[in-house]
Amino acid sequence: MFYLRFFIIISAMLSLSGCFAAVVGGTAAVSNSAHDERSLGIQMDDAALTTKIDARLIAEKDMPSRWVSVQVIDGNATLTGHLPSQQHIDRAIYITRSIEGVRSVHSELLEGEPEIRSIMTDSWITTKVKTKLWNDEDVSGFAIKVETVSGRVYLQGIVDTFVQRQHAKDLTKSVEGVTAVIDLMRIAQK
Repeated sequence: MFYLRFFIIISAMLSLSGCFAAVVGGTAAVSNSAHDERSLGIQMDDAALTTKIDARLIAEKDMPSRWVSVQVIDGNATLTGHLPSQQHIDRAIYITRSIEGVRSVHSELLEGEPEIRSIMTDSWITTKVKTKLWNDEDVSGFAIKVETVSGRVYLQGIVDTFVQRQHAKDLTKSVEGVTAVIDLMRIAQK
């Protein structure tokens, strides 16, 4: 029974991580589009930019991009995760800026290698935050992207009101293990 529970927990964490999302991104984009303030065209452009950035980072020699997560909202790219040195971080930012269509780059990359325990803990925190957002009646969990690095939770996306923005931050802060909430959300312009 223990192994079954362990398998279910690991599967849930991996299914909500960036690796799985990349594989089923097309399906997620379609289901998310109804809850996202961006037009379907902008969502598709952002997904294409994310893919281009990921591909360029993966293709880069001596770039351990497996520790980097990329989120693009309205052409604005955010890089989170770890890279071994400041030179790697600078190179990742440069590569991202050089891609046509990227309007700005916000780096939250940390220098060093993540610990395996930290990666598992961060995945679990992300899972718990996403679950809270999805189950909340006031905030659309589909419109807010969540990424956790070393206990710091990054919230990115477009919400309708300041109250929703604050509510999303409050829900995130209530999750055990969260050390900081980085608000990269913005309010929809109507």
